[in-house]
Amino acid sequence: MSYRVTPLLLGDAVVPDVLDVFWSLTKARGASSVPILAFLVEGTPDGPLLIDTGMRSAERAQEVHGLGPHRVADDQTIPAQLARHGYAPEDIKYCHLTHLHYDHAGGCNLLPNARFVLQRTELMAAAAPMGPEQLEIGGKGLFFDRADVADLVDPLWSRVDLMEGDYEPYPGIRCVLYANSHTPGHQCIYVETADGVVAIIGDIARKLDLNIEREILPGIYYDLDSMRRALIDIKSKADVILPTHDWNVLPGGKPEDAA
Repeated sequence: MSYRVTPLLLGDAVVPDVLDVFWSLTKARGASSVPILAFLVEGTPDGPLLIDTGMRSAERAQEVHGLGPHRVADDQTIPAQLARHGYAPEDIKYCHLTHLHYDHAGGCNLLPNARFVLQRTELMAAAAPMGPEQLEIGGKGLFFDRADVADLVDPLWSRVDLMEGDYEPYPGIRCVLYANSHTPGHQCIYVETADGVVAIIGDIARKLDLNIEREILPGIYYDLDSMRRALIDIKSKADVILPTHDWNVLPGGKPEDAA
């Protein structure tokens, strides 16, 4: 079975460069523009599959999480991005979430027919994160948005499927739990395509050159050894690796009007 994976641009943001390097061990300081991506997988018997849903709103990203400028252009909404490929939000029957940070799980309420598939440990961590209130970036919620969690545990609860480890939703698509990597219940979705095995890795890596090729860990992780092993495992299994915040993932690279 061969599938097709297409990135969807759901906004962009200006974020601190230290998020790219573990322990902030870098001489570089400042901020950079990054995309916020979701991924469309075509070829399943249930129609198009969506992986991640972007952020709830640019305003919440700045006000709730203490981050820099975020933006969602009119053509970067879930409906607009799906329409470019001939689909509507109603066509998505399954959405797999790599993890529940604000920029990955903010658009679930826009998919009226989708079932949301994620790791039970991730929802538990998102519901009761262990962040100090004094944290300037991320805050007490550690980048988990209470509004996103509230949607999943109440109005969307009947359409939430909680997984306990690795699973295979379709032949040629495998979801692998990398516990205590970027988040406690972060999963990577491997998809067999004509270009080989594609790994949709969420935020286990942020930059292909820095985190994958040079094997320098990104800045946010729960356990150093778990994150290191996750990167090594992904690199050994995948022919193509797709992080969420690297402009190089998009066919045309960074748009001229990006932040």
